[in-house]
Amino acid sequence: MKPPVERDRQARYIYGVIPRIKKDNFGPIGIMGNTVYSISYKELSALVHDCPSEPYQGDEEEVKEWVSAHATVVDAAWAEADTVLPMRFDVIVKGDEERSAEENVRKWLEEGYETLKAKLEEFRDKVELGVQILWDPAIITQRITAANEEIKGLLTEMAGKSPGIAYFYQHKIAEAVKREMEKRAAEDYRNIYEELRAHAVDTHINKAKKVQDKQMIMNLTLLVEREKVHPLGEILGRVREEEGVEVRFTGPWPPYTFAAKIAAPGEETEKRG
Repeated sequence: MKPPVERDRQARYIYGVIPRIKKDNFGPIGIMGNTVYSISYKELSALVHDCPSEPYQGDEEEVKEWVSAHATVVDAAWAEADTVLPMRFDVIVKGDEERSAEENVRKWLEEGYETLKAKLEEFRDKVELGVQILWDPAIITQRITAANEEIKGLLTEMAGKSPGIAYFYQHKIAEAVKREMEKRAAEDYRNIYEELRAHAVDTHINKAKKVQDKQMIMNLTLLVEREKVHPLGEILGRVREEEGVEVRFTGPWPPYTFAAKIAAPGEETEKRG
């Protein structure tokens, strides 16, 4: 446990920004049991706790616990205010020669007032969802092999050939299967993406991850109106019915991915990408 320090010499750990509400103290729900309260400017409030100026550093289990506590505070703020701009873990604002840490938090709210206010309204009644589509390569390969005339023809031609010639055919078949897998993955991605995008406010395309015994063909994060979550689930339910296809549908969460584009304290402009 970090030793307590005098309040006016402490920094402020920022969980996120919400519209200003009557509740200005959320109690000891923060990281390491810290009391979470608001620092406000006009209609905006930053949710903070008092902390030393050093970053939070610990072993893997401690960091997981702190990140979980951070998410708990964001969820509580989201429930109270209906919209939230969550900050990433470990955003700390320090005092300087001109201003205290609290004054610097308020200065950040003031300087980013129009952007922060507009984003809070943009995210109101919206949630973040994660969508991953994975293939079982063995099953998809079997299906492609059974349906593709070129591959079936090569298999027929290979029958009864000598081992040396058969090896040549096996190589050609493997190349044809790879081409068809890539073509099919691109088609499925495009079709599913367009269907999901029609129900989303915004999308973020993530890099496909390596998954043991599976091939990930899609990894998306979606910003969606709450009322559109069920239609999206229905679309993914149809995709899941296809043999050899696995769907991972996670959320709803506060808009962490989309809020990450907003400049945190110490950053001069809104992030892009």
